[in-house]
Amino acid sequence: MTQAKILTVGLGDLGGRIAQSTQAAFPSAQVVGMRRGEGTPAGISLLRHDAAEPWKDAWAEPSTLQGLTDVVLCISPGGRTIEAYQQAYLKVAHQSYAWLQRHAPQAHLWLVSSTGVYGQQHGEWVDEESATEPESPTAQVLVETEQFWLHSAQPATIVRPAGIYGPGREYMFRQAREGFTIADPEPIYTNRIHIDDAARAVVHLMQRRVQGLPVADRYNLTDKDPATLQEVLTWLQQRFGVTPTEQRTLNRGSKRISNQRLLDTGFTLRYPSFREGYEAM
Repeated sequence: MTQAKILTVGLGDLGGRIAQSTQAAFPSAQVVGMRRGEGTPAGISLLRHDAAEPWKDAWAEPSTLQGLTDVVLCISPGGRTIEAYQQAYLKVAHQSYAWLQRHAPQAHLWLVSSTGVYGQQHGEWVDEESATEPESPTAQVLVETEQFWLHSAQPATIVRPAGIYGPGREYMFRQAREGFTIADPEPIYTNRIHIDDAARAVVHLMQRRVQGLPVADRYNLTDKDPATLQEVLTWLQQRFGVTPTEQRTLNRGSKRISNQRLLDTGFTLRYPSFREGYEAM
């Protein structure tokens, strides 16, 4: 088995956890992190660079990226504009692909995308074979980036996390404490994954590939329970002792996202529903 050399591009909350989990899962591997700023998780080599700018041929030397086996692209856009998404996804895709085709054409590319690529809004179940036709212009950039990699010469897998939550991500807590119930007659389904499970899932799939086991080209990363927003708010308000004092109509569509393809690989969620995840917080 070839010794792994793994590059994680983007060391934010999720990217940093992926790099740390990778190091734990591959103790003999060299794990490199690329970011514009300073600082990496302990034990991760730092390559300071803006990934949307041309990648340097000099990195192909043994001490840097020679023998690269896996690349994880996990970059958060700098804003909600189309330009920010194009910078974080499409420009990084073109720069990384050009370098990889010159120096590491066999390295496996892991793109961290989003379940936002699904445009379904009528409560239907969607899986990796469902259409990706979002209305949001930023989500359309994600779809374009996914298609770039899936139709490229580089081996690639797209991972699509649902709404990520965990330490420091307490949006639903704030919503529950506002003390409202939802008046919409239709269920509003929510899809989420704890950040630790999201990072673990990416590394689990990487381990399968290194072990010679098959990996698909797309995976949804979400928990087992696409619970309704109505249910989640009620549960949290009971935990916080909040008595709702108003009703709100959201007029919002929703979908239920299947994670069966991920589970079929043998992956086990630490937080299979919002209850375990929010309780741990």
